[in-house]
Amino acid sequence: MHIPKWVYVGFSGEDYLQTSKSIFTCAAIVYNNSMFLRRFGSIRKMHHKIVALDAWHVPIPPNLLNLPPPHTYELKVCETQLTSNDDIQEAVKDATIIALTLTRLDASTLSAAKTPNLRLIAALASGTDSIDKQECKKRGIRVLNAPDANGDSVANHVLAMYFACRRRLLLMQKVILGTDEWVRRGTITDRLNSRDNKLPLSCKEETVGIIGYGAIGQRVAQLCRGLGMTVLIASRKSAVSGSVPTASTRDTMSTQVHDTRTPFAEVLRRSTVLVLCLPRNPETLNLISHDEFQMMSQKTIMINVSRGGIIDEPALLQALRGGVIDGCATDVFLKEPSGAGDHWKEGDSPILKLSQDEAEELNLLVTPHVAWYARATIDGYLGAYKENVEDWCAGKPKNIVV
Repeated sequence: MHIPKWVYVGFSGEDYLQTSKSIFTCAAIVYNNSMFLRRFGSIRKMHHKIVALDAWHVPIPPNLLNLPPPHTYELKVCETQLTSNDDIQEAVKDATIIALTLTRLDASTLSAAKTPNLRLIAALASGTDSIDKQECKKRGIRVLNAPDANGDSVANHVLAMYFACRRRLLLMQKVILGTDEWVRRGTITDRLNSRDNKLPLSCKEETVGIIGYGAIGQRVAQLCRGLGMTVLIASRKSAVSGSVPTASTRDTMSTQVHDTRTPFAEVLRRSTVLVLCLPRNPETLNLISHDEFQMMSQKTIMINVSRGGIIDEPALLQALRGGVIDGCATDVFLKEPSGAGDHWKEGDSPILKLSQDEAEELNLLVTPHVAWYARATIDGYLGAYKENVEDWCAGKPKNIVV
């Protein structure tokens, strides 16, 4: 930087140094403020209009945030679900910040014409597939999430699903409460047998393959090792098999994170339980389809707590009906929410067209995207939302998705 002569004429060396530092400091402030202005608009106006689209689903306390000055905010909560784009766009038209859990924000809603003031989307969830992130990137809208808040609840749900499928718990209840088979036969232990009429496996006989090794996958691995199961962590499907080390042989009771990976196809072949807990994106759509099912053991129980569309649902139905795998438990579906059974209609999730009797026969267990739901999860979501928004206002964003 060139310093005019009048700045230093008659100054001592120390004065000159201090003045120079001051000028450079001022220049840095001006530069930073200009960058802020380019990205966020007027620096003088920092009053945020926050719209909580899914407050009907995850309530947000009105005075939760303590924004750093000079930031202030007002909170508008949606106490009923908005399903049409027109209603969503009307709700967020003046928003500078949107808080959401599951409402879909498409490119049209995120356009400058519909949300001209929008600067931040704070997801009270780990997944952000309901948000058009390309449009956010194009406009410079920041997207933050809550990546670790639901880990315990989802991992617990995985184990509940595993035991329900492997031990045929729903079928046992139906037979006992709906028939006299136990009295007539004296025992119904054979009802616990697998689809190929083999005795059920115990935990120490199970090999669990985990596809997706983020916070949830790591928690599932920890719990499974605690039950004595062998755990395999799958590499990416696209990874070259020869370059990926095989699974660690450490003590299966260890709670330490095991970072070694096993090739994707090998995990499919060796596992008796497969757990999917990975994000949905173009790379993971139909990750498990006809070819993948053919690699699996007849003993395999598949558990999906990730997102609908990662398992090819028609291929799953074919595998279950053909006895290719022993069963499946899923908390997520191609379409959500979806009609099911007698309430199923065209366009709903294919796997939910089954009747209760056929689902029991195929050892299919379904729950309506509730694996995340627990007191600890809600507290975690709210804590992450508070930290994310406050830190973003302070210029120190974290949990960045876009």
